[in-house]
Amino acid sequence: MGAQNTMLKAMLSDVISVSKRSTGFGLFYTVFGVGWFLGSALMGLLYEKSIGALIVFSVLSQLMALPILFWGTATKKD
Repeated sequence: MGAQNTMLKAMLSDVISVSKRSTGFGLFYTVFGVGWFLGSALMGLLYEKSIGALIVFSVLSQLMALPILFWGTATKKD
């Protein structure tokens, strides 16, 4: 989590202008937190209903994140 947090801050600092940086970070971490909460709540419900469904959801969520990861690395500036 520490590495992810550090990388996200560096990435956002490159993308957001200095005058709007605090708003950008606030909005980003608000969306990040809400998404984390909703995902955790859904995983808790799936855990109660079916471990298999939880595993499928987890794997599919990770696979759906791969295109975003590859897009982010492809557009990275050196």
